[in-house]
Amino acid sequence: MKKLLFIIVCWLITSPVLALPTIKPPPLNKGDTVAFISSGFRVNDAQDVQFATERLQALGLNVIYGKTIFQQSGYFAGTDQARAADINDMFANPEVKAIIELRGGWGSARTLEYLDFPLIKKNPKIFMGFSDITTLLLAIYQKTGLITFHGPMAAAFPWTQYTVNYLEKILFQGNAITMGNPIIKSDDLTRTIARIQTIHPGIATGEILGGNLSVLVSMLGSTYLPSFKNKILFLEDTGEDVYQIDRMLTQLQTAGILKEISGFIFGQCTHCNAKVPYGSFRLQEVLEQHISPLQIPAWNGAMIGHQDNIFTIAEGVNVRVDASEGTIEMLEPAVNP
Repeated sequence: MKKLLFIIVCWLITSPVLALPTIKPPPLNKGDTVAFISSGFRVNDAQDVQFATERLQALGLNVIYGKTIFQQSGYFAGTDQARAADINDMFANPEVKAIIELRGGWGSARTLEYLDFPLIKKNPKIFMGFSDITTLLLAIYQKTGLITFHGPMAAAFPWTQYTVNYLEKILFQGNAITMGNPIIKSDDLTRTIARIQTIHPGIATGEILGGNLSVLVSMLGSTYLPSFKNKILFLEDTGEDVYQIDRMLTQLQTAGILKEISGFIFGQCTHCNAKVPYGSFRLQEVLEQHISPLQIPAWNGAMIGHQDNIFTIAEGVNVRVDASEGTIEMLEPAVNP
């Protein structure tokens, strides 16, 4: 019996996919303070930071800056340790109610070993970004259970009214809303601006997890990647050839991720054209090759990715997805008033 207990304890300690109780951060309110950080690449133009500041001030928020956002260590905003210290400090600061990344690029993964996850868990607050920030969104959720937000970054892409509407409803108002691609309606026209393509019809419910495909694949085999068993996986990418998307989906397949999920959403793949000179599949064909055999609700074309109009997706929140309609219905608020 003692030997059995020892084995169980060792497994609990070392398991990379041990699920923790979900923690929801408090919502944002007018007058709250948000912090800008850059956990990877630096922001080259100070004017971009000024525009980002004005963007948040227009929402009634105050803005403070992390210590490293104007520093330079090669292409990074300061050293790995300094960028991690910015994250730790902003979680520890009781005046800060949300932490928003300025931009993506690369480098967030290099901060992971220096993050104070117990401190983050004790001080839950909104943490938001996308692209390279996928690393932090998933790692924080995995290590602490804190809901994180795959949403707009402060200095990357314009914040359209479409984007802001979702952000305000989810982060400020705490609404459990349904997200769908934008539709133009007039007397003689009803059309979807960004068309969805159903891979396999159906409805699925479960926790939603995901982010940038390239970044997520780079986390395979680490203790920072959550379990995707019975989860709804969402992905997006930019600047990848179709064969590279194929290769990464194959890696998710051989790693056993795809066979575990209960639903699949692919967002936008901007600048993902086929460049090989001797022929190629279309992106939709590659997605169908990998996902159709799973016989799970799945579609392509959601408003998730490197573009102006995007959803705010709460990592770890329970949702209901309809692959024929291309909708994501939140079954619970992502914040805890």
